[in-house]
Amino acid sequence: MVWGRQRKDASPNVTPFEPGGSETPEPLLCPGYHCTGVTSMKTLLAIMDEKAPAHPGARMLATLDNLPQACYTSGHTIDVNELDPIPDDDEFIGEDDEPPLPDFATRRDRLVKAAGGVTLDQISNRLWWTGEHRLSFFALHDEPDAILDPKEICIQAVPVSHAWEMLAAFPNGYFRGDFSPMENLVLARHLEEAFGYALFGIGASYIGFRRTSSFAADRLTDLAAYVISLHAASNEPDLLWKVSKTLEASDLLFLAYIDR
Repeated sequence: MVWGRQRKDASPNVTPFEPGGSETPEPLLCPGYHCTGVTSMKTLLAIMDEKAPAHPGARMLATLDNLPQACYTSGHTIDVNELDPIPDDDEFIGEDDEPPLPDFATRRDRLVKAAGGVTLDQISNRLWWTGEHRLSFFALHDEPDAILDPKEICIQAVPVSHAWEMLAAFPNGYFRGDFSPMENLVLARHLEEAFGYALFGIGASYIGFRRTSSFAADRLTDLAAYVISLHAASNEPDLLWKVSKTLEASDLLFLAYIDR
């Protein structure tokens, strides 16, 4: 269930693409779908569920807010963190040749290795309940449609066993104060392994998770406490109860992984 106010999409246009064929500023390494006219989270998730059976052995990852900016930061953080090997000059045939597409498995392995030094403590008390020019945590969950890029969304079918591994298909987190790609991976892995929340989307500012199974009320409280621990201290009264009720009302969890 997705709660809150939802837009009704007209007729979304969904076009398949091959690896490198997404025509995004940062080439996408996996096959997938370029979508236009998708303005509701309900429609996006329905498209992902509909296309998933066509890609056995893969999991579906969508872009969320501000695709051009997300591609910009993804490209820069890939370079800064050396997630892709530097192409060998011998691989170029002529001046007009495009550089070869990076190997997804190599990037995934590099990202996982780099994340090996990141602890859960390192990502505690790092997020903000609200910030400039973006929705607060509670407003975000009341209106999740607001974080979709209204112009275009890309969905990749990523050949991984675990949802958290999909971050290698679209690493993000570049500016000072943001979660890095490695920190986002540690976050996504913990939410999946400890609480059954699987990564399904990431954009320029937000990362999204989807509950894959129900769990008891005490585990819901544990999840709410963990979400609170990720954020800076707050004077909000009854915060644990409010976060618990927010999580209970939806099978989606969104976090702003950027600095204010």
